[in-house]
Amino acid sequence: MEDYTMSSVEENIRDAFIVVHNTHENAEKLMGFCRTIAEEKTNYNNVNGKFLRWRSDNQSLGWCIDDFILLFQRETDKMLPNEWRDGPIYAMEIMLSNDEDPKQAPTIYLSKFEYENIASWNKGYSPTNHWQCFYYPLRDKDTMEFQSNGEIISVATPKTKEIAEQEYLGLKKVSFMDLTLIGINAENAEEKIFGNFEKLFLSN
Repeated sequence: MEDYTMSSVEENIRDAFIVVHNTHENAEKLMGFCRTIAEEKTNYNNVNGKFLRWRSDNQSLGWCIDDFILLFQRETDKMLPNEWRDGPIYAMEIMLSNDEDPKQAPTIYLSKFEYENIASWNKGYSPTNHWQCFYYPLRDKDTMEFQSNGEIISVATPKTKEIAEQEYLGLKKVSFMDLTLIGINAENAEEKIFGNFEKLFLSN
């Protein structure tokens, strides 16, 4: 291509995607670091090894991933035939942007999901099973009731048994907290992520 001077609009488009790619790379590094820490230094194991995410060909908001969820379980919980453990699921969600609240800063949500009968689940879990089971329970006021469990931890429970069974795989309740993403680094990730998982583990 001959020498070409980009307009300011073209430069903005290019720079925006450079930022997105760099942000995705940093999210990948954080998730990989947490998988390693979990295996080497904690009682938690990453489930399935993949992150959950929402993508869509039909909705432009689904063309660029801005929310990543990693699942963990405690290795001290009994392994079941379906390869899940007989205990809660702990989730680390990296939310880079919030379409419903553009002013919200990038956030990490840490959650403990408790179920009626995880032994009845199928083996494995698709990375696309993101929104319904591990995203909406922290946010959907139409199906969940929310209350505070102290200064840091919030608790959400399905409004009806039918909702729990039909929409959330028999969810009993989810306890969760949030942290600013920018406050997490290699020096404090073990404490900030898995230390807070321990607080959730001990919470009622």
